[in-house]
Amino acid sequence: MKPISFVLVLVALTSCETLVNDIPMSRLPKATSKLVVHSFISPQNDRINVAVTQSAPLFSGTGVKEDIIKTAMVRISDGSNEIVLPYDPGSQLYSVDQSRFPIVAAKTYSLHVSGGTREVRANCTVPPNAPVNKSYVIDTTTKSLFTHQDTSLTLKMTWQDIPNDTNYYRVRAVAEIEYNVPDPGVKGKRIRNQFDFSWDVASGRSEWQSDRNLDGSLFSSPTGKVFMPTFSPIQTQDTAPKPFYSKCQLISVTMMVYNSDVNYFKYHRSLQQRMDTENPFTEPSVIHNNIEGGLGCFGAYNIGKLVYKPD
Repeated sequence: MKPISFVLVLVALTSCETLVNDIPMSRLPKATSKLVVHSFISPQNDRINVAVTQSAPLFSGTGVKEDIIKTAMVRISDGSNEIVLPYDPGSQLYSVDQSRFPIVAAKTYSLHVSGGTREVRANCTVPPNAPVNKSYVIDTTTKSLFTHQDTSLTLKMTWQDIPNDTNYYRVRAVAEIEYNVPDPGVKGKRIRNQFDFSWDVASGRSEWQSDRNLDGSLFSSPTGKVFMPTFSPIQTQDTAPKPFYSKCQLISVTMMVYNSDVNYFKYHRSLQQRMDTENPFTEPSVIHNNIEGGLGCFGAYNIGKLVYKPD
């Protein structure tokens, strides 16, 4: 019986291999490369930027790569005026300064992109109002480690919902910090950098919130945290490791609440849900798309901003 079992297993394995190798291309899903367009506009931005690439469909057999498209025709219009965005090799974006074409709150804009025989378009409306930050709490926490202490800034903020409208919010905050860096040729070299706060969603709150069934309510952010820069002890050949002190100084904290259109909100929420999925056996979430004839997102937002500077 053992030889027969072995033969049966061998036949089964051979059959499986044949099934994989013998699927003709005609039975595979038909797909073609599409233009992929991303652009997010705001009255508070200095420039209008549009990223144009192309998709690489599975089973296409065409050898198409997800390359940046450098020769597209990119136009944006507000219904009365239109401008063509030139390609900028430095940023690899189609870009224009807002001094040439201002983005205005409450206006609707259309984006048109063409490349070869492919053509896509999309529309979005800039939210009319910017949120107002009502209050904030900035604090520091310190954790002792074996070689040094970790100090972090924490932040919580609140804002009032804009009433009588459907609003989609995103919270963001940036700390500007000045600190020493180890430099063999310079003693006590100081630099400045900006650090984005990360948000603790374990509290049940998210950086993405909508006012559905909460019109006019007071909203609050999750707790945000940013770590002060630290460096490992300096090791030399002749001496024992010496601690290095960054001597961090907080220059400012910029707190922002985005009032976005539904496209910006749904697109970024769907990206977050895709990244947060830990179970490899679940269906992947669908990425929101509002590009007609292509892929990507054209969205808008209006920022309410508050800057804190220590005395």
